[in-house]
Parts: sequence; structure tokens; C-alpha cells
Amino acid sequence: MKLKNGPHENHMAGIIRLLSMYQALQFQQLMRAFPELPEEKLLSIIRRLVKSGRIIFRQEQDLLLYAAGCTPDPGRIAAFWVLLDFLPEVTYHTASDFPVALTFYTSGDAYDIIHVPLEKETLMNHVLSAHKENVPRRLIIVDRTEQIPHLTFPGITAFCTVMPGGEIQYFKKQGATSI
Repeated sequence: MKLKNGPHENHMAGIIRLLSMYQALQFQQLMRAFPELPEEKLLSIIRRLVKSGRIIFRQEQDLLLYAAGCTPDPGRIAAFWVLLDFLPEVTYHTASDFPVALTFYTSGDAYDIIHVPLEKETLMNHVLSAHKENVPRRLIIVDRTEQIPHLTFPGITAFCTVMPGGEIQYFKKQGATSI
């Protein structure tokens, strides 16, 4: 079904683009991604996209899905919160494959955002230690700060924890440059 052209056509396309890349995002993340849109206008656009069958909105979970079969990835959702912290400096971003949740670029740097689930520190050290040269800056999301001393792979710029509502607390790696 073709959407009627209107003043928010670019916003609709942007929302669909984000959801096609990340598969699932929280409504509050879209609010931050499109700060120029008042909440009611964003909700109106989302309702139009839902009505046309382009996206799914699970309002009780504050979750937007690209399609019915999409399974929300908590690590990727957390990584998107971190990405939002770098706006408007971000020049490009995309979802990535395991072990990287998301990759983004600013005018001067490339970053990988990696979520390390609890008790997966050894696995992630092994997987991410294979490449030691020319690695991008790595921002590491941990479930608990107790994981930080156990993560030793190259390229770590900073660690952070991400709360479900998007609150982020950063922890600088000893000896690393600032983010």
C-alpha cells in the first residue's frame, strides 16, 4: 500500500529505514532520533505506518517492530541508546553482525558498539582478540560493572551500562583516550 504524500513523508521513510536496519526499537528511541517531531506528531506517523501494514507497534511494551517475525535484540536496543548519545556527530550508522551490535562513524572516528552479556566475557575476549590491528574504537556495553576487569580484547575505548529507559553510565578504560 502506498502512503499518501505529505509533509512528514521523509520522517516516515526514516522510521522505516531505522526499523528495517535494527528490526526493533523503543518508541522513546524514535523520540530521541527525531527530536524535531513533537510526541503527538510522531505517534500520528507511527499510527499511519501501522495502519498501512508497514510496521508493528506493541504499545504496551513501548516497542516498534519492522515485521511480525522480528525478535527484539536487547543488546542491539541498548546499542542504539549509546548511538543516540553521539547524535548529531554521527555521519553514518548501521546494525552489524555478532559480535558487534552496531557500527557508526563520526567525522573523525569509527566506532563499534558491542554488548557483552553476563558470563560471556571469555567468549567475547576470544572472538574479539583475533584482530589486533586497525580495530575501530570499541564501546562496550556490560550488564554489570563487575564484568569490566574480565574484558581484555583490543580497541576498548570505554565501557558502559544501559538501563531499560536509556540512561547510560560510562566507565573509561584505564589509559584509553576520551570518547
